[in-house]
This record gives sequence, C-alpha cells and structure tokens, in this order.
Amino acid sequence: MIEYQQARSVATMLAAIGEPTRLRILYRLAAAPHNVGQLAKAVGIPMVNMSHHLGVMRQAGLLEDEKDGRRVVYRFRPELFTPGGNGPDALGTLSIGTYRMVLHRVPEKPARRPRAAKKVGA
Repeated sequence: MIEYQQARSVATMLAAIGEPTRLRILYRLAAAPHNVGQLAKAVGIPMVNMSHHLGVMRQAGLLEDEKDGRRVVYRFRPELFTPGGNGPDALGTLSIGTYRMVLHRVPEKPARRPRAAKKVGA
C-alpha cells in the first residue's frame, strides 16, 4: 500500500497536470525542453499565463528550470521522464509514483484543400 506522504505527492502532481492547457504543455516538453516564449507561442496563450502554468507544474515537482541568458528553459525532472520507448510514436514516459503516462506523437492532420469559390448570381 502507498504511504500517505507519497500518495499526497502523487496527487499534487496529478492535480497539476489535470488541466487541458497543462496537458498540451506536457506534450511540448516531452519533445524537447522549451523556454516560456516558445511554449506560449506553440500553445497559443499569453506568456504571463504560460508562466503561471509552468509555475504550478514546477511547484508540484514535475519540472525543473534553468536560466539561459534572459530566458528560462523548462524541462521534465529527469527522474520523472524517460524519452522514447513503447513504439516508434512514443515521445516518452512520465512516471509519477506508481503511475505511468506514455506520451505519444499526435498524428498530423492532412492539410485541407481550399474550397472553390461559389459563383454569385450566375
């Protein structure tokens, strides 16, 4: 049986990723470390909101950060994330206590062809 303190730590981490924007951030970080600006642009939210989400995940113990000049680069804590594995489409496995979350590449949607313009009044 899991001890209370460990269960509490796991619950905090799971709560931190239990939000749609943060799940999208996890997907980006599984591919590679990113700075706040890169993540904000990729996810499509303002940098201030991105900083908040990253702070929540860092406080929960999922992420670590490192200064790179004026930028702060975020990545998974290495003891929690193992890149690759589980097939060619796997980005990696996030290990939270006794739970494992395998992150897979999302298949790219085929580009949509523009529709032909309708003739008006013909």
